[in-house]
Amino acid sequence: MDQGIAALIAGIAGMVGALGGAVAGGVAAVRGARIGAERTAQATRQQVHDQAVAEHGHWLREQRRDAYASFITAAQAVTEASKAVTTMQHEQLMDFNRSIQELIKVSSLITLMGPENMISAAGRVIGAAEYFRQAMWNESRVSDAGSQEGHDASDNTDEAADTFNEMQHRFVTAAQGVVSNLSQ
Repeated sequence: MDQGIAALIAGIAGMVGALGGAVAGGVAAVRGARIGAERTAQATRQQVHDQAVAEHGHWLREQRRDAYASFITAAQAVTEASKAVTTMQHEQLMDFNRSIQELIKVSSLITLMGPENMISAAGRVIGAAEYFRQAMWNESRVSDAGSQEGHDASDNTDEAADTFNEMQHRFVTAAQGVVSNLSQ
C-alpha cells in the first residue's frame, strides 16, 4: 500500500502543481493582455492627438492664406484708387479713403489669425496707408500745384506712395514665409 499512497500523493501533488501552473499562467496571460491593451489604447490616443494637431495646422494655414490674400487684394485696391486720383477731386479722394477703410477692415482677419509677425506687418501697411492718405489730402489742399508748396506736397505724396508699396511688398514676403512654413 505504500506504493498506492505514494502514487496518490504524487497525483495530488501533480494536480496541485498543474492547477498552480495554470493559475499562474492565466494570471500572467491576463496581465499581459491588459498591458497590451493599455499600450494599444495609449498609441491610439497619441495617433488621434497627432492627427488632430496636423489637421488643425492645415486648417490654420488655409485660414491664414485666405486672410493674407484678402489683405493683399485690399492693399492693391488702395494702390489702384490712388492712381485714380488724377485731379484731386473730392470724389476721387473719397474713393481712395474708402479703399483704405476696407484695408483696415480686412486687417482684422490677420489680427485674429496671426502670427504676431504678420499682425505687425499688416500694421505697418495700415500705417503707411494712413500716411499716404494724409499726404494725398494735404496735396489736395494746396491751391497752386506749380508753387514750391505744391511741389513739396507732391514729393511728400510720392514718398508716401513708395513707403506704402514697400510695406505692401514686405507683407507679401512675410505672408509667403508663413504660408510655406508647416510649423507656424
